[in-house]
Amino acid sequence: MSTRPPQLPLAYEPVALDDGANVKLHSIGLAETGADEGTLVWATRQAEGEGRPGNTWYSPDEGLYLALVLEPDFSTEQAGQVGLVGLISAGLAMAEHVAPMTDLAYRWPNDILLSGSKVAGVWLDMNEQGDRLVLNVAVNVAQPPEQVIDAGSVRIDGGTPETTPVELLESFARQFLDWINRWADDGMAPVLKQFRSRHAKPGTPVLLRLSDGEDVAGSVVAVDDEGRLELELDGQRRLLDLNEFFGLK
Repeated sequence: MSTRPPQLPLAYEPVALDDGANVKLHSIGLAETGADEGTLVWATRQAEGEGRPGNTWYSPDEGLYLALVLEPDFSTEQAGQVGLVGLISAGLAMAEHVAPMTDLAYRWPNDILLSGSKVAGVWLDMNEQGDRLVLNVAVNVAQPPEQVIDAGSVRIDGGTPETTPVELLESFARQFLDWINRWADDGMAPVLKQFRSRHAKPGTPVLLRLSDGEDVAGSVVAVDDEGRLELELDGQRRLLDLNEFFGLK
């Protein structure tokens, strides 16, 4: 890899990929063989990216593609909440590298927008044994993917021309270590305070695709204290669970 090694907290064990391999699949393979918590697979390029099952993440060069192996000491019902922890960690990391007053927003539960363009996504995977959770984060840093109409990149949509994937990785690593500990100690309240401050207002129309392929269209009512999204659909209310979205059992 032609970039400098990242300076990360000791809680992480970085694994750099420089051959274009799929970061998500590589990390899941490590999780299946019992990789230690804190194993962090990362790359600035990958030939073929993958988001949630069946979804492609188009991955321009000079991006940040990472996957962090976690060893949950919490119930499976809480696993989806880690997605929101990862999302605000990535958002706050990004905020360190964009111009003041840049519009940075979250779209429940896994997208980050800069100046209205999607620049980053977050998703979760569980290994077959159910004893490892993998948090995936993908950020378009230098350039947006040509295949996605509404996509942007950090440098173009608010970041400085000098912003690098390694700098974002270092910022994310610090933020996530802080916020996962806050979540463990104080629950969802501090996480949701951050999330709600940059999330769509009630009444905003949304279109979501769940892990089973169902498309859900409605308008935002609220994000509840468990991080679930309440929508209004044709006069009826529906509550979407984080585990349901991420496909966690």
